[in-house]
Amino acid sequence: MTGPATLRPLCFEDGPAVARVACSTGFFGRSAAVYFPDSALFGALWVGPYLHGAGAGCFVAERDGEVVGYILGAPDHARYQRALTAVVARHLSTTVPTRATVRSVPYLLRAARYPSPHADWRAFPAHLHLNLLPAARGTGVGGRLLDAHLTALGGLGVPGVQLSTTTENDVALRLYRRAGFTELASRVTPLWTPWLGHPATHVLMGRRSPGRDRGPASPD
Repeated sequence: MTGPATLRPLCFEDGPAVARVACSTGFFGRSAAVYFPDSALFGALWVGPYLHGAGAGCFVAERDGEVVGYILGAPDHARYQRALTAVVARHLSTTVPTRATVRSVPYLLRAARYPSPHADWRAFPAHLHLNLLPAARGTGVGGRLLDAHLTALGGLGVPGVQLSTTTENDVALRLYRRAGFTELASRVTPLWTPWLGHPATHVLMGRRSPGRDRGPASPD
């Protein structure tokens, strides 16, 4: 790839390209196929809601006509939950389960058993996800995507945004801290042990919009 990446708002037609990036980077920067081989279901779960009514301030980064990164976010948790439910119902009603689907079930069961912590949705109603292909890392694209998204949230009057990551991703932690996110909670979790070979530490981070008082965090 040559030339700088350009940012533009996410559009519905970006769905397949964004899902490919999500699947390629969904395991701490590596392929999510390690723990979730059903790429179609993965895309429906982690990309679909933002394309079907929940997303706002979402952007993609392109270089040489290829999507090399994205930031997806939802400013309202209840709206996101409704969109996720609708997307999952649509996917399950139109897609025949495969062996890859069956092999993805252990992760879903473990994720339900060991959920990530989250902050009070009243104080931090928005959440976000940011992923980059290896070729886009270390180029400043992540910071540009994050700045664009946070600016959009500010324009919407969103009081705060939260995200969940792990200590396995120290580069992301540094990026979020530079952008003004602070750690709200951390929790050692066995969720990833079958694939990492050891427990990981979930880190909950949040950022209040400028001018907003801190309000309750109440992570659980």
